[in-house]
Parts: sequence; C-alpha cells; structure tokens
Amino acid sequence: MTLARRLAAALSFVAVAALTACTSAASDAPASAAASVEVPSTPVGERVTWIIDVLEAEADTTASEWAHVLHEDFRSQVSAEDVAELLNRQIRPAAPFTVTAYQGTETQAVATLAGSVGDPFDLSLSIDGNDRITGMVFGPVAAPWEPSTSWEELEQRLRELPGEVSALVRRGDADVVSIDPDRSAPLASVFKLYVLLAVADAVASGDLAWDETLVLGDTDRSLPSGELQDAPTGTEVSVREAASAMIRISDNTATDLLIGRLGRERVEAAVARSGHADPSALTPFLSTKELFTLGYGDAAVRSEWDAADDAGRRALLDRIDAAPLAVAVADVTTPVWQQGFEWFASSADVAAVHRALQETQDAEVLGILSENPGQGLDVGSWPYVAFKGGSSRGVVTGSWFVRDEASEATVVLMMADADVAAVSAATPTLFHLAEDALRLAR
Repeated sequence: MTLARRLAAALSFVAVAALTACTSAASDAPASAAASVEVPSTPVGERVTWIIDVLEAEADTTASEWAHVLHEDFRSQVSAEDVAELLNRQIRPAAPFTVTAYQGTETQAVATLAGSVGDPFDLSLSIDGNDRITGMVFGPVAAPWEPSTSWEELEQRLRELPGEVSALVRRGDADVVSIDPDRSAPLASVFKLYVLLAVADAVASGDLAWDETLVLGDTDRSLPSGELQDAPTGTEVSVREAASAMIRISDNTATDLLIGRLGRERVEAAVARSGHADPSALTPFLSTKELFTLGYGDAAVRSEWDAADDAGRRALLDRIDAAPLAVAVADVTTPVWQQGFEWFASSADVAAVHRALQETQDAEVLGILSENPGQGLDVGSWPYVAFKGGSSRGVVTGSWFVRDEASEATVVLMMADADVAAVSAATPTLFHLAEDALRLAR
C-alpha cells in the first residue's frame, strides 16, 4: 500500500488530524494559468502562507520543520516524518503554487492551490490558538458553490446546517431572513463589538482618547488569537491600535487591555445601551483571560464561581486579573460554552450593537469596523462593509453591516453552534451563504 493510501486509510474520519494526498498534483499535464487571490494575515492565513513557502522552497521539507507546527494530537495520528515524506513526493513537484481561492475564519481555512503541473487542489487547514496545525487535508477541489437564487432558498439551506443556527438578514427595518433571531447563543469573538462600543462611549464622554497609551503588563497577557500576547512586557499601544487589533485580527490581549482600562462596568453599560434583550447574560462581563481561566483552569475556581453571587464572582475575577494567566493553549481542547463560559447574545442583539456602533458617527469606529471586511470572503461591491466574526470550540459566528450608495443599511448575521466536528464541516457553507445574502441584498 502506498504512503498516501496508508495515510488516507489510517486517517479516515479522524477529525483532529487528517492528511491525504492530492495524487494529481504531480502529474505531467501542464496546469493552466490561474488568477491569484490574497491570503489574509489572519492566524490561519499566515499558516497557509508558511505551508506554501515550505512547498516552494528549493530544498525538500524536513520532519524537523513540521515537528514544532503540528499539534500533538495530529502527530499521534501522522508523524512529522510521514508528513514531510508525503509532501516531498506528491505535492512539492507541482511547485510553484498560485492561491486561486481562499475562504476562512481566524482558525480554519480552505485555500485552492494551482500548481505548475497537474490539477488544482484544496488545502483545508485548521489551527489551535498557538498556530499549531490540528487538521490538514490536501484533496480535490470542492465542487463549485451553487449560489442561492432566492431568500427562500437561502433560508432553507441555513436551516439544513447541523446544530443550532440563528440567522438574520435585515434590510432597513424589514427582515428578509429570520431564523431564531431571539435565541441566546454563544458569540465567540463577536462579543468584541460591545467592547468597541464601550470605547466609543468613553471617547465621546471625554473619559478616554484614541491616542491614549496602554502599556502591556505581565498579568495582561491572554491566549491567541492575536499578536500582542507575544510582545515584550512594557510594549505601548494606543487605544486606536488596540481597538483596531481587537476587530481586525481579533487580538485577545488587546481586547483585555481595553476592558481593563475601561472597567467591566462601563462595558456592561454599553451592552445595556446597545439594546441587548438580556444584559444579565453578559454580566459580569468577562475578559478573554478570565474566560480561559474559568473554562480551562483550576476546577476549584469553577466551583467557586458556580457557588458565588454577583459580588462574589466580581471579587473572583479581580483575583484572576491580579495573576498571570495559568492556562496554556494546549489546555483549550473542548467546548465550554455549554457550561456558560462564553459571551451570549441573539442575532437580533448583534444587529442592535452594529447599529449602535454606526450611530456613534465616530470616524475611528467606522474605520476600524471596515478594516477587515470578512477574511477572504466575496462581499461584493458595497461601498461600506463592517465585519466581525468569531470562532471557538463548536461555535462559528459572522456579522456584517453594509451600506449602499443611498446609505440604506443591511445587516447579515449568521451564528451556529454544535459539536466541534459538525461546526468545522459547516463553516465553509455558512460563509458561502453569507456571501449569497450580501449578493441578494445588493
């Protein structure tokens, strides 16, 4: 049995680590010219770029190159040696590669690669919070997406996704798609919209300035996503820079710096002001460091949290904030939102906070929201696109606020939660449907 067949057989239906070969990549047939697309500078996008660089290097790739980037769960199924051997034999001969399509979140992506010979193929990649590869598949290009031709078809396809799905497409004041719009659901990083609103409110009141300096301390560091957690102690960033990183690359440490400067009570006030139907669902408002500690840290801390009233929980959070984070990326393995450790809102609530942010009319806020229009998605020709998405274990969310030339607003919100494997498989479809919604609305 060939190495490729042995790996494919061994890894069939293994969710955390799958690597199969695209056997046509090294065929003798010349590849046709292909137009390139940009790979975004998200954590998973940067890992895709690293893989392409390895595949195009002058020398063969080695096991040592892969040993430090493959998650241990992956390496328990496929060794770094086997990965290097497979890539050298069956993928690298087709170099150089052009990325002709890309779609992804912060931690999952599918990139279509066209080589110098052979057929194009898809690289499906997932990473953990420390940029280590948890899943990697080289396979045939997925069948072309067949766009939804009506709102009715779009809604039906959303309803067919696994797990719990909430969706809302609102044009002006009219809802053209509405699936459980009032269901309280885990937000993943979409919660950062509330932090941005609190920043805007503090700036408007004169209690904060966009150019105010924030200083990174040892107890401020959270886990990725983001980059600031790796910066030296004492690194200075402005409020504007932190807010941009929070939305553009979903930087958790930048988010926590802003929450720390504002105080959680001010963020809670922004939640209430935004029109959230149940502000208590975000009270006390957690930082990302606090969530990682409660969800994945010492079980005794969770027990204390469960038994405490509001005052007791706030005191516990103060103790968590006073110490460096004691949770590692490797500890973040299972969903914890079922235990209440997440940020919760409905799609109607998210639509409300998007509108509240637009109503600030703060040029900094509007600019920050539009810096990343959707991580490789085709958002069409809208003159203005605000976006925030998120993903965590078993959760994927996407939210868009767009305006046309007449300043007519449309919001597109899609939120799904299920088991980890189901959400991972459904993520590309959910974002294709978001593209369909933006196209139909346009």
